Amino acid sequence: MVNSKSTIAVLIIDDDEDIRRIIKRQLQRTAYTVFEAGNRPEAFAILREQNISAVVCDIKMKDTDGFEITQQIKEQFPLLPVIILTGFIGEEYSDKAKELGCFAFLIKPVKREKLIQVLKRALSKSK
Repeated sequence: MVNSKSTIAVLIIDDDEDIRRIIKRQLQRTAYTVFEAGNRPEAFAILREQNISAVVCDIKMKDTDGFEITQQIKEQFPLLPVIILTGFIGEEYSDKAKELGCFAFLIKPVKREKLIQVLKRALSKSK
């Protein structure tokens, strides 16, 4: 159970380093601990080594697919909330996210307030 924001660790999975850096800054300003992964191996190394509270994951990445990562996360960490954050708009994407059990599907660029609001809701449901 999470007692304070400073104990909340969020993993950002996106192959775009600039996007990861922007999201990291947004979340750190809210006092979350943030980890970054640019690909699947990095993401799962962090998930195994750290006590991650939530994941923010892109869909389309150069060497991997965010939906495949999400499916593997849900298999190995079924209670871990996953928030999809993508630049791809389409019902097929949001439907697939729901099918995989994602907590939310957000479109880039997302306002800081919206991301924090969704993250707080995800964390409160996972307690």
